[in-house]
Amino acid sequence: MKSKDMDAPPLSEDELNEIYNWVDSVPLSRPKKHIGRDFADGVLIAEIIQHYVPSIIDIHNYSLAHSVQQKQYNWNTLNAKVFRKMGFQITQKDIDAVIQVIPEAIERILKVIQVKLDMFLEHSEQNQVQKQEKPNEISKNQNQVNHSKSAVNNKQNDKDLVIQDQKETIEILELKIQKLEQLVKLKDSKIQQLTQKLQQAGIK
Repeated sequence: MKSKDMDAPPLSEDELNEIYNWVDSVPLSRPKKHIGRDFADGVLIAEIIQHYVPSIIDIHNYSLAHSVQQKQYNWNTLNAKVFRKMGFQITQKDIDAVIQVIPEAIERILKVIQVKLDMFLEHSEQNQVQKQEKPNEISKNQNQVNHSKSAVNNKQNDKDLVIQDQKETIEILELKIQKLEQLVKLKDSKIQQLTQKLQQAGIK
């Protein structure tokens, strides 16, 4: 999977709340007090990756850091050994912003990681299904593919690139829609609970 540097985009208020809920759902080694400072050394990011994809990360490579140098080491290790396997890398500009605890810097990084995690997991599941095909079916399919490629190889490659780009864009948009729908449901539930409490207290 080819990796590319990604600038983390700004987030809406709903997306920020969704990221906070997502982080709270992952068991971490220390409680979240100030998300910017807590995630500045990259260790909790490593723990999130380990929670979802333990096979691609060695958590022992990352240690609690207070110095800028050690924090940079943790983030550079994540970029080189983990994010690259997932098909992307965080820019140095964004890493510096996280280490300096610039407001909403880590939230933007978390959003990129969340989207890429979902895509990586989906891709891994598809590969697993393909591996389970019978050997003779794989052989037949490969022969058919090779025969077809000999005639339309160049055009097909161009089409595949366009389709892949469009598919990734659609996947990201669908994921955002799903997350926003979950957030709306959560807000509706909280409003209903509050209304019930007010009614029980005799307040109308």
